[in-house]
Amino acid sequence: MQLIQSVARVAAFLGLARRQFEPDSSPYEDPETGLTFASYTSDRGITFRVAIPDPVPEDKVFDTLLQIVAPKELGWVGWAWGGSMTYNPLTVVWADGDNVVLSSRIAYGYFSPPENPDAQYTVLETGTHVNETHFQVTAKCTGCSRWGDEDTGYTELDPAYQTTFAFAYSETPVETPSDPASNFGIHDSLGHPIYDLATAQNANFDEVVGAL
Repeated sequence: MQLIQSVARVAAFLGLARRQFEPDSSPYEDPETGLTFASYTSDRGITFRVAIPDPVPEDKVFDTLLQIVAPKELGWVGWAWGGSMTYNPLTVVWADGDNVVLSSRIAYGYFSPPENPDAQYTVLETGTHVNETHFQVTAKCTGCSRWGDEDTGYTELDPAYQTTFAFAYSETPVETPSDPASNFGIHDSLGHPIYDLATAQNANFDEVVGAL
């Protein structure tokens, strides 16, 4: 059984696995936004949800929606759209009092990643809030479904295949919580959940997101 699961994860990581293996994600109907997400919750109690349009265009250039729910005491939480730390869009979020700060980053090595101008986020008022124990952020990303260049090639999200994302988090706060460009230290833990993005597709995606 362990061998089968390992082979499945390797295949998914390489973008080769259609939906014949059990994903880590499950469908979630969000009462706040009215959208259906593919959702996964880590052992640390951090929930990562992704929603996308249905259908997606042939060039795989489309807006995505990311929702993260995390314990407020965490220093920061990160999401990698390409399933690894380097050379793909990174979403880093943390709580700053009663506010949630989101930072678009991209890493070129194992140090605090710089900001990423190629992935632009719109934080939605609906689905973004902080309470006594947790913070939640819901954000539209333009530039998180396809990235790369002509020299290195392009990577894209395709709901026809299972997708391996990655997450990380740290218990240590960022240096300047009010600043989206703040430096922060190395993660305490990470993971690589497999998602079935077919369960995250929404036929009315643009209309719903535009109204939030």
